Amino acid sequence: MNPQDLFDDIKAIKAQLEALSQRPAPATAKQLEQINNRVITLDARGFAEHVLPDLKEGLPNTIAIEKAADEAANRITQTADKAAKSIGQAAERIPRQVRVTGDIYGFTTFYAALAYGMVLVTVVFGAWLICNHYKEQAQESVIYQQAQEVILERNYYYNQIQNYKRNNPTYTKLFPVYDKRF
Repeated sequence: MNPQDLFDDIKAIKAQLEALSQRPAPATAKQLEQINNRVITLDARGFAEHVLPDLKEGLPNTIAIEKAADEAANRITQTADKAAKSIGQAAERIPRQVRVTGDIYGFTTFYAALAYGMVLVTVVFGAWLICNHYKEQAQESVIYQQAQEVILERNYYYNQIQNYKRNNPTYTKLFPVYDKRF
């Protein structure tokens, strides 16, 4: 197939779709299938020969690519040299020895290490006490909540028995234990 034939086929399909979309009635499935099932054959070699000259116009040749790569490598080398020189100059400005005056806080003496250790132990012990306190409170609240649920269940069943005894007085003698408890 000639590439121009392909373009003509595409234009024909586009025209058919536009005609269907401009109609007031919707397109039927048969009409869409007819457009969709249209056979288009394409000669790949002929199409490539038709399109390749246009594609080659914008592509650089190997000489231009090599030249651009060389220029980029030179710029990278120059930038790296400048960076190395500036790092070397900055390193030369850093003094090799620093005189320290006054007190230094840290693990420089046994007493400082002991003081930091005591602070750390105190913080850990305090955190343990706080966690233990809240743990006990949490357990107490869970126990209290469970007790409240048991009380609600007891009251529910007690009221059920009382209602049963009121509705059926002949069976009142079967539930004497419940009357004595409350």
